[in-house]
Parts: sequence; C-alpha cells; structure tokens
Amino acid sequence: MGGWSAAAGAARSSTATIVCPGYYELHELLRSSVDRSLGQAVDVVGVQTRADPDWDAIDTDLILTTIDPPFAGDRVVRIQPFLTEGDVERVQAAAGRVRRARRLARLRAELERYFSADAFVATVPPDADEESVIRMLGARLVAQGVIDEDYVERTLERERLSSTAFTDALAVPHALGMTASRTAIAVALADPSMPWGPPSPAGDQGRVQVIALVAFSQSDREAFQTVFEQLVEVFSERESVQRIVRRGTAFGPFLDELVAVVDG
Repeated sequence: MGGWSAAAGAARSSTATIVCPGYYELHELLRSSVDRSLGQAVDVVGVQTRADPDWDAIDTDLILTTIDPPFAGDRVVRIQPFLTEGDVERVQAAAGRVRRARRLARLRAELERYFSADAFVATVPPDADEESVIRMLGARLVAQGVIDEDYVERTLERERLSSTAFTDALAVPHALGMTASRTAIAVALADPSMPWGPPSPAGDQGRVQVIALVAFSQSDREAFQTVFEQLVEVFSERESVQRIVRRGTAFGPFLDELVAVVDG
C-alpha cells in the first residue's frame, strides 16, 4: 500500500552459500550458473566443497546445496550440480520469501515504534461511549509516561469540538498540542461497531470499529506523518478493517494483521 510499504520493502539481493562437494571445478561451474541465472536475486557469498560442511556456521539467507542437509527449512534449496530451469524457479521463489520476510520485519519494527501491547484493547466494553474509550486508552499512555492527565482532558475537549472519525471505521482522537514525550498510539477494537460522534440532522450516527488515540510529539512529527497516512488508508477499506478486527484478538495477531494489510 502506498509509498510507506514500498519504502519499507526496498529490496536487496538474498545472500547465498553454495554447498557442492564433488568433482574438481564442479562448484565453480555451478557458481557461474547461479550468478548468470540468478544474479539479480541472489548474491553468492560463499562456497562449501566439503561433504560434511559445518551447516550451523552457514548464516546466509539461503543455502543452495547439491547434497541433502541434516535439516529442512525455507532457506534450504536442493539443486542439481548442473543448474536446471526448475532449480532456478525454486531458488527465485525462496529468495522472494526471504525478501518478503525481511520487508515485513522492517515494517513491523516501524509500527512497534508507535504501538505496544500495554496500549492495546482487543474488545471495547459493550456499554462504552467516546469519553470512556478515550479515558481508557489515555490511561494506558499515561501509565507509560507518554502523556499526562491534562493531555487526556485536552483530547476530550478536541473530541467535543468535532468528531475525529476519519473513515466509516476509524476514529483518531487526539489533543491539539504536540506535547507527548514521544509519539504513540493506543488502540481499541470494537466488534460489533460502536457509535462515534454526534447524530446527524437525520438522526443517523456514525459508527467505528477501530479507535486509535494518538499522542503526538513535535520531534516525531515528520517521521510519523507517513505512518499516519497509511493507517488512515488501511482503515478506509472495509475488508481490511474486518480482517484486522476479526483476527486481532491480542496485540501480536493485531500487529501481524496490520503489517500484512499494509504490505498488501
């Protein structure tokens, strides 16, 4: 989704070690074949020619081996001494998995700068209203030393001025001043959705399923802007919201689903 996931996913080649014991110079031919066929996806940084290599010492992203290793895993790709088309496809697929795992890890680390398990509520109480949810989330950020009680009161004042429902599913209550010690987000999920904001002249009232109380810090403003835009984009898509709310039964699964949705 958007520029954030693209930036987070800036790719580099997967490193690889070739394990190829056998005839003299066979490993050199195999390495040349790998470089020629997979040069953009795989960077061969080592070659093992022993029949009993120290498998535990191989720390590259991938192991391309012509012999059976004593273990299995996504990073191990069994190939022929003379590289086949099928070998190339399997190595490309493995390299793609490595790049995606690396990208998701970076994205998760970025999100963990702002979200934490201590500021996550998986289920909003059925009788909750805007004020009670804001106070509940604010208390968690106060306990972390991110904001003080005055910030919570100013967040309530801001909410009374106009609803902070950004989309049909997301409310982002916040105070006007950027006085938090760091930028952080406390999140609550509502399933079913809860009413948010004043009723319209026709008597209808907006409803949300995700409430994200954002405590802004002036020093984090620029770094957080892209994250904030991505979150609004994610929670403007009904299918993404349903997936996150349905599966986000605890902080770990919530963050997993958010990362996967942002990654697209």
